[in-house]
Amino acid sequence: MRFSRPAVAGVVGVAACVFGACLAASPALTQEVEPPAPWVKLTGSHAGAVGTCSMVDATDIEACYMVRCDAKNGLIFEIGDATVGEMGLRSARFEIGRYKETIRLDGNSPDRRTIVLSKHPKLLAALTSGADFATMYAVEADVVEYSTGFELTGARDQISHLASGCPTKP
Repeated sequence: MRFSRPAVAGVVGVAACVFGACLAASPALTQEVEPPAPWVKLTGSHAGAVGTCSMVDATDIEACYMVRCDAKNGLIFEIGDATVGEMGLRSARFEIGRYKETIRLDGNSPDRRTIVLSKHPKLLAALTSGADFATMYAVEADVVEYSTGFELTGARDQISHLASGCPTKP
C-alpha cells in the first residue's frame, strides 16, 4: 500500500472507530488526509522533543512521532498517542524509503511507546535520510490492526540539532 505525501494518518477498518473517527463500518481500508506536518521543535507535554504531530480525526486525539534526548539512553524515538496503551501496541513495522524493519516497542505508559535509537541505528539513519514520509504498521496490538503514516520533512535538520546537545549512551 502506498500513501500520498500529504497523508499523515491512515487507519484500517475498525481501527478508525478506536481512534474516534468511526469513518467506516466495513473492514475496508480507510485513510485520512491532512495537510503536511513537517518536523519542528515541540512544546507543551512534548517540550524538548522534535517531531511531527497531527490530529487523527476531528476529535482531540493527537498522534505525535518524535525524537527526544533521554539522559540515560541518548536519543529515543517516541510514539505519543492517547490510544497506544488501549490498543496494546507492542511492535511496529517501519518503512522509510528502502528501510523496512519490525521493532519491539518499549514503555508501559498508556499514551507513549519508545525505541532507543542507539539500539536501532538503521531507524535513526532512515529518519534522517531526507525521505519525505514514513509508514508504520502495528504488528502486535491487542485490539486492532492499523497503519499510519507521518511526515519526515525537516526531520534530518531537527534531529541533527537535537543530537548535537544530547549525550550518547555509554
